[in-house]
Amino acid sequence: MEEKAFAQQRKVAVVGGGLAGLAAARALSSHPTLFDVVILEAAPALGGRVKHINGIAPWPVEIGPEFLHGKVNSSIKQIADEMGCKQRELSYPDHYYIGSECRLLKSEKALENPEIQHVHEIFSGLAEEVPPNPDVNMKEYMLSKGFTHIAIYGNDFGCSLEHLGVRECIQEAQHWTYGDTYVILDRPLSCLIEHLASGLSVILDSAVETIDYSGQNCTLKIRDGRHFIVDYVILTVSVKMLQQRVIDFVPPLPNEKEKAVNAIGMSNALKVILAFSHCFWPIDMFDVVCTDSFLPEVWATEYPTAHGKDKHMSPLGQHVLVGFITGDSATAVSLLPPGEIFIQSLCQLDAMFGKDGMIMQEHNLAIDLSKKAQFRTKSHGNVDCPNPSQRYFTRGCFFESDTLRPQDCTESPASYYFQGGCVINWADEVYIGGGYSHPSFNAHGARSTLAKPVLEKLYFAGEATHPGVNPCMQGAIDTGVRAADEIITAESRKQNNSKL
Repeated sequence: MEEKAFAQQRKVAVVGGGLAGLAAARALSSHPTLFDVVILEAAPALGGRVKHINGIAPWPVEIGPEFLHGKVNSSIKQIADEMGCKQRELSYPDHYYIGSECRLLKSEKALENPEIQHVHEIFSGLAEEVPPNPDVNMKEYMLSKGFTHIAIYGNDFGCSLEHLGVRECIQEAQHWTYGDTYVILDRPLSCLIEHLASGLSVILDSAVETIDYSGQNCTLKIRDGRHFIVDYVILTVSVKMLQQRVIDFVPPLPNEKEKAVNAIGMSNALKVILAFSHCFWPIDMFDVVCTDSFLPEVWATEYPTAHGKDKHMSPLGQHVLVGFITGDSATAVSLLPPGEIFIQSLCQLDAMFGKDGMIMQEHNLAIDLSKKAQFRTKSHGNVDCPNPSQRYFTRGCFFESDTLRPQDCTESPASYYFQGGCVINWADEVYIGGGYSHPSFNAHGARSTLAKPVLEKLYFAGEATHPGVNPCMQGAIDTGVRAADEIITAESRKQNNSKL
C-alpha cells in the first residue's frame, strides 16, 4: 500500500476496489510502460461486497457473496483454478420448504408438484421468449399465467417481483452461459481479492468526493482534501452510490447516463447468520427455497477450518445456517430489532426441522428480548467478532444460549441448539447501499448506456454495467477487463494520432 500524498499525478485512477476495480487495474497493469494505475478505495479494506466474519464458526463466514454461480466461461472460476482452490459443486436448490403446509421436500419430490414444475419450465424457457413491449413486471407476468406462490423467484433475483422486469429477465437468460452449478471454494473469497490485488497500487480510506473532467485531464478530489490528476477514470462504484450522488461530477453526467443510472434497480439484501452447537438438518441439505416463510431461502455450508483458526477466539458455534432475504422483504425485516429477527428465523427453522413440523409458539412469545440481547454497530471490512462471553456482536446481536432453549430438542431443534448469530443489512454498508443490481422493470438498454465511456475520460464498470444483467461476480470481473480494454484502445488511438 502507498503512503497518502496531498496530490498525485497518475495515468489512470480506478474508483472502487471490488472485483471490477481490481480486474480493471490488473488488466491495465499488464502494460506498465503505458499505464500508471492507482486504485482509490473508500473503505478501509478491499473487496467491495466480498467480506467475511471470523468467530461465528470454525471457518470464516461470508457475509456477502458466497458461491460461484456456474462453472462454464466463468472468469472468477478461472482465477480460483489458477490459485489451486479445491472446489465443490452443488445443485440449486436441493430442497423446498412449503411453509403453508410445514413440509420440507427434496427437490425431485417438490418438482412433482405441477405448479412448481410449471414455474420452472417458464423460467428455464425465458431465453426463447419474445421480450414484451411495453415491459411488464414479473408479478403481473406470472399472475397472468395463474401462479400465486412464486415470491422465492424474486428473492433469488435480488428483488421483489413487482420490481423484476420481464424484458431484462429474458435478456439475462439469453446471455447466461455459465451453467447452473453452484461452486463452493475451500477458502474465503477474500483470498481471491488478495490474489487479484497483489502488486497493485492501492490507497484505502480514499472516498472520492468530486470528479472534474472539464479540462484536458480529470481531477479527483478525495474527501480529506487530497487530489489526483489523471488521464482516465474507471468508476466501479455500485449503482446505488451513483443514484445517491455520493460523487459530484463536473460537468454533470449526460442526461442519458443519468436516466440509465436511475433505471437500474438495486434492492436491499439481508443475511441472517445463525450458529448452532449441533447439526439438526439433513446431512445432504445445501439450499432450501421456502414459500410462505419469514426466510425465503436458507442454506447450510461447511468449510475447512484452516482459514478460520484463531488461538485467541473459540467459535460461537460448530455449525451455521444462513437465511437470505432480498427486496422489499429485506427492507421490512431490517426495521425489526435483531432479536426479533432471530426469533422469527428460529420459529421457521423449528417448523422446518422439528418433530412433526411443530412450532413452540408459547415458548418463543414468552422471551423478554430487552433482557436477553445487546447489539452495537460498526463499519465495514472483514471483522472479528469478540469473545462470545461478551454476548454482543458488531453487526447484529448474540444471545445467551440458554434464553432460547426449550426442554425438548425434537420439537424445537433450532431454538434448542442455537448459540447466537448476526444480522447483516447491506443497505447499511455505507459505500455499497444494498445487495446487487437485478433485472429491472422498464430498464431495457440502460446497462449498455451506463457502460459507455464519456469523452474518452470516464469509463464505467461493475456488475450493473454488464449486458448479461445479473451475472454475479464473474460479471463484475468481465466489466473491469472490458473498461481496461476500452482505455487501452483509446490510448493507442491517441498515440497513433500524435504520430501523424
